[in-house]
Amino acid sequence: MKFEYQKSALVTEEQINALAERLEPYRQHLSDVAERIDYAEPESSIQLPFDEDLITRVKKLADTLRTPTLQYVVVVGIGGSNLGAMSVYEAIAGSMNLLIDRLPKLLFLDTISDERMTAVTRQLVNASTIDDFAIIAISKSGGTTEVIANMEALWHNLEEHYGDVSGRFAVVTGEHSKLWQAAENRAIQKISLPDPVGGRYSVLSAAGLLPIELAKIDTDQLLQGAREAVKDGVSKDLSKNHALVSASLNLLHLQAERSMHNTFLFSPKLESLGKWYRQLMGESIGKEKDLDGHTVHAGITPIISIGSTDLHSMAQLYYGGPDDKFTNLVYAFEGNVNEVPAHLQLPGLVKEIQRKSLEQIMTAIIGGVKAAYEEKKRPFISIQLESITPKELGYYLQFRMIEMMYLAKLMNVNAFDQPAVETYKTATQNLLKSA
Repeated sequence: MKFEYQKSALVTEEQINALAERLEPYRQHLSDVAERIDYAEPESSIQLPFDEDLITRVKKLADTLRTPTLQYVVVVGIGGSNLGAMSVYEAIAGSMNLLIDRLPKLLFLDTISDERMTAVTRQLVNASTIDDFAIIAISKSGGTTEVIANMEALWHNLEEHYGDVSGRFAVVTGEHSKLWQAAENRAIQKISLPDPVGGRYSVLSAAGLLPIELAKIDTDQLLQGAREAVKDGVSKDLSKNHALVSASLNLLHLQAERSMHNTFLFSPKLESLGKWYRQLMGESIGKEKDLDGHTVHAGITPIISIGSTDLHSMAQLYYGGPDDKFTNLVYAFEGNVNEVPAHLQLPGLVKEIQRKSLEQIMTAIIGGVKAAYEEKKRPFISIQLESITPKELGYYLQFRMIEMMYLAKLMNVNAFDQPAVETYKTATQNLLKSA
């Protein structure tokens, strides 16, 4: 991963070095946490890529669910329990994956929706046998309303058509949850999530690895990339520790009243990666109170843009509107595939596109975007993935999670809780009681 900020972030090295000095005790703490596998600290998600026992258990469960005719894996989750696997799958399989022959396909039931439930049910009941599908329900607490409701509705729909389908279900949850106990009572396959690892930090746990493994994506390479990101993310060398530098840049721009973070992804298949990061940032640092109990209403509002589409809907705002955003340009070049021919059907409409590959055109667009940001003196950094591979995605995901730990430390907030989310959950339960 190539991380460039020196000429475009509009901050000085002295500012970054000062924040790195503030973070030095925490960097040492993260380094210590990464040296062991005990899941004893809130930051224990950085131990996941090194947990050989976890990897073995994930692959063993995947083998029990995998069949020669497996076509669909339905992931029933929400938030971090869903977005991590979705971001990796769509980055590898593509934004148009439903139109290509790649099997098995991952289908995501990530909200309460009759439309989605009907569509997924229709696909599964049209299968030849129950061996053509598997369902993974993911809820760390074991009591997430949306997940349990979707799981029960889908289970009911499938049983009406096939009879007993319990053998095609697996649950990913905490060992002490009600869902874990219910699965044990019904002899449903299950795998646990470590207690300190919250949903938004769980992509490299069973919550992410199990569906990714079933989708025939190389989880070994995914974890190798993550291990390299942990090594860099606890390094004292700022030329390697992109996570610490990126966290520092975010804080400096927040202090400069840039309270919005724009992840500008130049590929449609990276959109879910942007949504995953949106949750990671939103929940990790959006806090009513700081670690000292003071009411601060802290946060940075994360937004997502897709290039080049959103250049034709949002660029006017980004370049001409308020200077309240810090932009991260994220892209990868994967080689020339499709090309504009030398002899055009409608010549003379656009200059300089003949004999250019679509990637060459996109490269020029990204260069134009950078030039416009520089001209307008709007701060940005560039993150170029070497290619969109499991290893590179593993690095990026882990880099972002460590970045958020550093940023929360700088902002003096808890990166790992989400007390405000409980407000809607409690109200939902009360309304369901009276429905």
